[in-house]
Amino acid sequence: MGKNIIFAGMLVAFALWIPTVAFSQVEPAVQAAINTFKSQVRLPPGAEIKFLEKKESPIPDFYAVKLLITLPDKEMPAIIYVDKSGEMVFLGNLFIKGENVTLKEAGPAKPKKIDMGALEMETSPSLGNDKARITIVEFSNFQCPYCMDSWSKFMGLMKRYPQDFKYIFKHFPFQLQGRTFELSEMAAAAYEVSNEAFWLIHDFFYTKEGQDIARLEKGAVQQKVEQLLKGKGFDVKIFLSSLETGRAKKRVLDDMALANKLRFTSTPTKVVNGDIIVGLTPDSALERYLGK
Repeated sequence: MGKNIIFAGMLVAFALWIPTVAFSQVEPAVQAAINTFKSQVRLPPGAEIKFLEKKESPIPDFYAVKLLITLPDKEMPAIIYVDKSGEMVFLGNLFIKGENVTLKEAGPAKPKKIDMGALEMETSPSLGNDKARITIVEFSNFQCPYCMDSWSKFMGLMKRYPQDFKYIFKHFPFQLQGRTFELSEMAAAAYEVSNEAFWLIHDFFYTKEGQDIARLEKGAVQQKVEQLLKGKGFDVKIFLSSLETGRAKKRVLDDMALANKLRFTSTPTKVVNGDIIVGLTPDSALERYLGK
């Protein structure tokens, strides 16, 4: 070919002879690419692999198989080189005359976008300006220290830009039972009283005292929540009715079902104007939406 071809590992650089089950009678190369990627690259829960295209590669008798790896917060293209029999696979970067042709052919990763209208925001507690330029829907839980830290940092941002943000809270306690679920259920019952009652309990749970109380037995935690609601003049009967009838539990289950449908696997996970952001979010990341 008269070309200087070099392989270097972005993920791994190797050649494997592997037995494969054909993707179809005419697509053994595609199945080999998918099988090899799955076996050699550790992917997070909920990740999906989609075949995009197969075409001739710069390597004689090899195809370039393009896959799309869908992660919770982004979509990442990848190129796998497979010989035409589907038996020999190269996973890594191909350089020709110093140029990374694999990266060029694959293209950059892109943030995963979500239609904000699909997030059922009107059913959840909210804070901030209804006409704000930036809407944040956060999936969180009350026994996640990263969620507590995320909330603390976001409140500082809200104080600086009070008109620019609207925040919506979604419950994501992971399990259908246990203390984390119970805390979400109590907060959801407080929301049945009013939006303001929810934020009273939400903010308490995210204090050191609240975290200490949350370690006590369930009755003691509920007693403290009732005391807080009474102290602010809220109707505790509505709170208790919501727990007894299962309305609060249903709210939590609905939020969890939405998170699972979106393939979210961790907290905190934010959706910011349609962009998914997993984990702690520095102020600078959110300020980008303000053009700061």
